[in-house]
Amino acid sequence: MLDTKGKEQWYDKLARIFNSTICFSLAYSVITFGGYLAMALVGKVFKYDANIYYFGIRFFLNGHKWSKLKITLIYSTYPLFALFFGLLMLYIFDRVKKKPAILNVFLVWCFVIGTAIFASQGIIASLGANEFNSPFYQNFAVVYAWWFLPVPFVYAMNIVFFALMLYFSINYPKLFLRFSYSFSKVNKSSRRRVYFIETAIVPFVLGAIATTAITFPMNIFVHAVYLMAIGVSLMLSWIALFYLEVQQDEVLKYKVLQKFGFVMLFALALFVGFIKISWRGIFF
Repeated sequence: MLDTKGKEQWYDKLARIFNSTICFSLAYSVITFGGYLAMALVGKVFKYDANIYYFGIRFFLNGHKWSKLKITLIYSTYPLFALFFGLLMLYIFDRVKKKPAILNVFLVWCFVIGTAIFASQGIIASLGANEFNSPFYQNFAVVYAWWFLPVPFVYAMNIVFFALMLYFSINYPKLFLRFSYSFSKVNKSSRRRVYFIETAIVPFVLGAIATTAITFPMNIFVHAVYLMAIGVSLMLSWIALFYLEVQQDEVLKYKVLQKFGFVMLFALALFVGFIKISWRGIFF
């Protein structure tokens, strides 16, 4: 039988995993849908209407024609939105991080997911290069095709995207470690790795299952690439923990994370409800 202290530790751990999982799922849903909404807004500039779905977008040209400029601006929007939205959320987190709130975990996940989705665009472009019927013919793959860029160049761009993934990945761990409610949880390398697994990796796995259940079967291939990119980024982060030090004044002592929070769960439920209601698309 567990003693009182043991029960409290398990409660804290489960609450932390629950809260982080909900924040991951909400952040992923907001970014993926938000990217299509951003594309529709850019399309409006060129007088294109659009149907926005949770898994994609369909444009109506209204008698207008495509051009390289229009294709570049519209189809670059999704990955650029993910990147800059993630960076914006990181900026906001940096300004409000000293006020413990589960919302801040959501902000960190937005940064992780947004930058990982951007970094995954090299893989998607490579898989969809000049394959017009491929499910990966999206975003930069479309732009590259319209600019007639050679396939070897598209493949070579993976080096740039992987370098960005590596750069961002080594900066993820400290963000999660800051959420520790006690410095003793992250004052040793082994403890940092355990805390990171509980706060980032396990919630990612559970969140991946949840978002797949929402997404399946639409756009499942690109969704799988996004999840793979996030997973690889987190594994690179876990390796970086072997060489990472955390100072006591960097720990923000987020005791709120050790209590089950239902505000973010309610927000996720609302968003999922919105996705289900708008299943047939939103005309924009």
